[in-house]
This record gives sequence, structure tokens and C-alpha cells, in this order.
Amino acid sequence: MSYRFSMTGASLLVSEFVHLAEQLSDVDYEIGRLSSENLDRDRAGTRKREFGELKLRLSTLSKDEINYLNRASLEHQRLVAFISCVRLYRILQEYLDEVVLYKIQAFDYQLDSMDFNSFLYSKSIDHKEINSLSEITKKKVQQVVFKLFEQAGLIDSVRTKKLQVPFLDYGIKTIIPETEHKYLLNI
Repeated sequence: MSYRFSMTGASLLVSEFVHLAEQLSDVDYEIGRLSSENLDRDRAGTRKREFGELKLRLSTLSKDEINYLNRASLEHQRLVAFISCVRLYRILQEYLDEVVLYKIQAFDYQLDSMDFNSFLYSKSIDHKEINSLSEITKKKVQQVVFKLFEQAGLIDSVRTKKLQVPFLDYGIKTIIPETEHKYLLNI
């Protein structure tokens, strides 16, 4: 299984994600019927790139999750958007599994760039696609990962990177599989 690094093309984009989710429910959940024209962007290239990523992220959600997303609070919309990223981007899921959750279990709520760099280096040993990334791309992947955490409300800021464990209400606990609650730092 290979890694997808297209995440660098779009941050969490919660309002756009929810807007497309609303459109998706209007077209009977046929993701192929969505159009990039549904995104309000001046540049066609940006619109196409972001639309492609958001469409892929939406495709990871069930109908029930999309319906929940459309009616949830902004805080929980952010968390559902983050879960879609975890499902789509293997590097994000493995970083959570191998670094972040371990730190939480050790009561260490501070993320740092060195942890991410060590993680990425360990992955590059066995995966040529990571090893072949330029240093600039590796840095961009790291920036986007921390930005996703920040926009989901899982860290206080990209500067200080202090983990924040969100409260999961009954709605999100029942709609997101229990095995994925850990990706929202609820372990």
C-alpha cells in the first residue's frame, strides 16, 4: 500500500467540505455528480485541486456520516473532516498510531517537528516513495499535518503544537466507528 501526499494541496477546508457534503446529499450521494463549480475559487487550478481532494475525502464517509456532518456543530464538523483525512492519508493515520497516541498514553501532550521528522525518516527506510520526496515536500507534508491538527482543534496552534483532547458528544460517538475514536485523541 502506498502513501498519498496530495494532502499538501488542501488544508481541512471545513466550510467547503460541508458545502460539498450538502451538495452530495442533494444528488443522492452520487459523488460523480458533484462539480468543482460548487467551490468558490478565483483560480481554476486551485478550485480543481481542492475539489479533487475534498471529493476524495468525502468518498471515505458513509451516508450516515455525511448526514451527521451536515447537521453537526462546527466543532464536530471539523472532527468528521479530520477523520476523513485520517482514512484517506495513510501517513496521517500512521503518525497518529505510532507517535501521537503513544505520547498521549505517556501523558506527553507536546508534539514537535523532531518527532515528525523521526517518524518520516523511519518510514522512508522501507518506502521508496517517501525517500524520494524532496526536503521541501517533506517539510510541506509536516506543515500540512500540523495544520490539519490545528484546524480540527486537536492542537492549540501550529506554533506550540500542544495536544487538546476534544469532548465527543453522543452523536459523533455513535456515527464514527469506536475503533476510530482514538484518531480524535479519545483513548
